[in-house]
Amino acid sequence: MEPTIEYVKVKEKPEFQVRIAKFPCINEKYSHRNIILIPGWLSAIDNFTNIAKALQYYSNVTLYEPRGFGKTITTHKKGYFNPNDYNIELSILIKHLNFEDKDFIILGSCSGGSQSFQYCLDGEGPKPHTLIVFSPQEHYGTPFWLPVLGWIPTFIMTFVQKMIIALYRFYLKIRGTGDSANVTWAAERLKKNDDWSLRRFVVEFIHPFDIRGRQSEIDIPIQMFVSEKDHFIGPEKAQKFLVLKESEVNQIKTQMHRVHEGKEEEIAKRINVFLENRKK
Repeated sequence: MEPTIEYVKVKEKPEFQVRIAKFPCINEKYSHRNIILIPGWLSAIDNFTNIAKALQYYSNVTLYEPRGFGKTITTHKKGYFNPNDYNIELSILIKHLNFEDKDFIILGSCSGGSQSFQYCLDGEGPKPHTLIVFSPQEHYGTPFWLPVLGWIPTFIMTFVQKMIIALYRFYLKIRGTGDSANVTWAAERLKKNDDWSLRRFVVEFIHPFDIRGRQSEIDIPIQMFVSEKDHFIGPEKAQKFLVLKESEVNQIKTQMHRVHEGKEEEIAKRINVFLENRKK
């Protein structure tokens, strides 16, 4: 069953509309479940369609592109890409979907997981009963001078962006981590999507994001998926989120930071087992 694509207005002035894709559950047994799936930085609906389709057997899935991602309608104005604005945006989307408190699940990948954490900690509106996170982060360790890049004129920043990507790719190749492919992928995604908005997301959301010491405030179970070897986030870092006994970390046999790619069916089955066990 093909998804239904919609645009949801989340701010009037300036105007922001997020794009969502609805994947209805194809199994009556699980048709009561609802998952909101949030892609990570640089990703969009096209990158998560396969995992959404795998999850369709176990749940209704709404795949949501946050402002500035994919094909959202986004105004190029600074100051609208901070955690509070994304909390408000997610709250509006949840109400648009007619979900009530503890009536749904949020699945976030990397920065999408960070948005999930931020919403559960500081957002207003209905909250999920479970979080599922791919490659969870408690903070990103970005350099202190990063916000300076946000003030560089766009035509100069385009050149600087290319230089940073080239240098970082070279650095990872020297280290032999195998993660230089992620940098190549990032460069391609920046060309395809709205790189101005994606840079603002880094400056306004990723750079200040830091929930170290606040994990215990997230009072709902978390299921985490991490690769066995990831330059950016590993199993040992994910352990810090095991506050509740119901939470768990799943290691996937891959070196990909985008841990779901090629592992969609396996991950969907593990998610269903986790959710079924929670009912016992």
